Amino acid sequence: MKNLKTLTLFIFAAILFSCSDSTDEELGLTGEGSLTAKIDGNDFASLKSTVAATVSNQVAAIQGSTSGGDYIRINIMNYTGVGTYNTGDAITNVNSISYGTISPITTWMSTFNIGNGTIKITEDTSTTMSGTFSFTGINSNAGNSTKTVTEGEFSAPKS
Repeated sequence: MKNLKTLTLFIFAAILFSCSDSTDEELGLTGEGSLTAKIDGNDFASLKSTVAATVSNQVAAIQGSTSGGDYIRINIMNYTGVGTYNTGDAITNVNSISYGTISPITTWMSTFNIGNGTIKITEDTSTTMSGTFSFTGINSNAGNSTKTVTEGEFSAPKS
C-alpha cells in the first residue's frame, strides 16, 4: 500500500506539473532529492520534490520527473543493497530503466533483453539511496527508436 501511495504521488506530480518547465522554487515546492542525466546529450534534471526511492520485498524503485512531465524510473528486482545491477542483458532479467515523456506519451526502456543498462547503487541507508546509471532505451512502438542516457546520478530520499 505504501508503494501504491508513492506511485500515485509521482503520477499526480507529473500531471500537475506537465504544463510548465518550472523549478521547485518557482512552484513553491520543497524536496531534497536529485536525479540528473544526459539524454542524447541534453540535460535532464528532476524536480527535487519528485525524486524518491523505496525498497519493499527485495524490489528497489527510484524515480524522478521534470515539471514538464518527463521522467526516469529505475526498478531493481531481487535487490540486495549496494552493488551493480544490469538491465537488458537477458530475457530472464526483469530489472529496468526507463525514460518517458508525457507529451507525447512515449517510453524508451531497457529491460529483459531489450536495450542495455547499468545501475550502480553506491549508498543505501535508512533515509537515502544514491547511485549512478546509464542505458540505451528502446521504444518498440516507434520503430525501435533509441535514446542514449548517460551521466545518470541520483540521491533519493527513501519513503
